[in-house]
Amino acid sequence: MATLYRKYRSQRFEDVIGQDPIITTLTNQIKLGRIGHAYLFTGSRGIGKTSCARIFARAVNCLHPVNGSPCGECEVCKKLAADNVDIIEMDAASNNGVDDARDIREKVKYLPVACKYKVYIIDEVHMLTGGAFNALLKTIEEPPDHVIFILATTEPQKLPQTILSRCIRFDFKLVPTDILAKHVARVYDAEGIKYTPDAVEEIARLGEGSVRDALSVADTIASAADLITSDIVLKLTGAGDSGAIAALFDATAERDLKAALECVDGFAKSGKSINAVCRQLIDYTRNVLVCKSVGPAVASGLINADRATLDRIAAAAAKCAMPDISNMLVELGSAEAGLKYSINPRVYLETTLVKLICVADENAELLKRISALENSANPAEQKKNNQVKTTSTENVSAAPRDDREKTVTPAKSEAVFASEKSVKAAARPAKEYAFDEPPPPPPDDCPPPPDDYSFVAPSEKPIAKKSVDKSFGAGKPTQVDRADEGEFWHLQATREDGLELLGKISRAVRRKQSPAALRARRLLARDVMAKERDEYIAFVAPEDAFLPLGEPTVMQVLNEVLDELGIAKRAKIERTEDDLYADDLKRAYELFGRDGVVPKVTA
Repeated sequence: MATLYRKYRSQRFEDVIGQDPIITTLTNQIKLGRIGHAYLFTGSRGIGKTSCARIFARAVNCLHPVNGSPCGECEVCKKLAADNVDIIEMDAASNNGVDDARDIREKVKYLPVACKYKVYIIDEVHMLTGGAFNALLKTIEEPPDHVIFILATTEPQKLPQTILSRCIRFDFKLVPTDILAKHVARVYDAEGIKYTPDAVEEIARLGEGSVRDALSVADTIASAADLITSDIVLKLTGAGDSGAIAALFDATAERDLKAALECVDGFAKSGKSINAVCRQLIDYTRNVLVCKSVGPAVASGLINADRATLDRIAAAAAKCAMPDISNMLVELGSAEAGLKYSINPRVYLETTLVKLICVADENAELLKRISALENSANPAEQKKNNQVKTTSTENVSAAPRDDREKTVTPAKSEAVFASEKSVKAAARPAKEYAFDEPPPPPPDDCPPPPDDYSFVAPSEKPIAKKSVDKSFGAGKPTQVDRADEGEFWHLQATREDGLELLGKISRAVRRKQSPAALRARRLLARDVMAKERDEYIAFVAPEDAFLPLGEPTVMQVLNEVLDELGIAKRAKIERTEDDLYADDLKRAYELFGRDGVVPKVTA
């Protein structure tokens, strides 16, 4: 007895499901007599490419086609029902050489024996070699009038453009789950197999849009019991229950590591396939993402909720943030690819869940500590404002610089400095260069430093000599640091304390609720310092945050915040002194060698 997918293979165009636009076009071509000389059928596995090619080959030769389909009653249809020399079906996976292509080229000149057209169906055509494609190129472009080529492939991107441009292309789509469920139900009814509606829906979902895969699963389960239920389908296929998948997603989203590992343990003890569980978790996460994007009112028509209710998906979408959902999809997608080669899939999936949950907790802890640093500056600002209120404007303007600086000094306590140092140590990667070493002496031709500044090594404390600007944040002395000497010279002028200015900007960004503001806030937490320059406000970012912080949407948020704070200068992104110094060392080594000797250039 043949398997279900062979027994119920489509024999007419009316039997093909889920490909209505393609079927309509092919039947109209037969009715109107507009037959092409070469066709290309592309699409995923098991969705009807080869079946449509066989039906089309019989329909173009049928003496009395019915609505574009072969009648099955005429003399030609009866001859084509068995093996016939006029319809040649070739597997390009095993006949992919140039000799096979030359054999086709030599035989196309012979007329068909009993039909009007001689049809060549070449399946998996992408497996042909380059020489075979070149041998068939002219034949496919201008075949004899009695020859039709039908090429079928799952990977059209591997075909040469010279072949693609000579064919009429039809892209077959995956069959929707509801149509697949109805088809499986019809097959079970024809076979006299009893089933529940949930069972055929689960079989259709496991088919993943492929008719052949769905019927293969249905054939596997057909003899399992007198009544096919969804529980039997889940047990035999190793797939996880949708309710348990929803529980696993909720545990991951809520960062409950114990509950997530217990869910995986339940799947393993019940014999579920970890690969299938990962795929179902990805599908469920995708459903939550769609529901989060378009809303639960529209998601009912877009999401295949399986057995889980739409209300549960909508509730999960309401609780989760969009970046967290997208991060879960990225990590789970990587896990799905890695599970194919893992010898212990359970450990691999558990490691991915631990990474998702613990990394999220670590990021949340860093954000809390940054917020604590920002809030710690509030009492100092309040104290400064109270002092300004008790002093007249004239006294403030006439006060010496040292007195004004004393009102700002409490903004950073020893605890704040300790917290800031711990945050930087947790976020900053290990350095490759020893920046504490003193720089080498400058070359003889190096210009002397200006009189207004003193140049010191990055590891030393900068010494202020003169302050000339009275613009925003002018209460701080101007300082200039040197990262390297000679050709590699970087100047840095700071007027307002970096952490104090960053705190003002971060609090203003926090008040905004847009996605761009949320991204800007998270990027500022990556060890970014704000410094006031002569012509702009510099955001000194490490290498991992340099490019993301320079995105147009993030820069727009930063400039809007500067406008709200009354700062006319614009935002600009700079790299850290450590990164600049590292680049300089690398460039100096490339130019002068390890010992400072310029390599000899030979002609």
